Amino acid sequence: MTTENIVRLTSYLRDPAFAEANALARTQALGERRIPTTAIVVQTLSTDWLVEIEIVAAA
Repeated sequence: MTTENIVRLTSYLRDPAFAEANALARTQALGERRIPTTAIVVQTLSTDWLVEIEIVAAA
């Protein structure tokens, strides 16, 4: 599969300050494709993690 197969994306951010960088990375990865996305701030993520990404893809 490729990024063309992505149909849903959820980002769990440890800090709300990462929201802009997260949006930029999503745009760079997906280009002009518009898919349902959600960004959630979860301050209980491991301190080693800045973001956790959940992707749903379909063939």
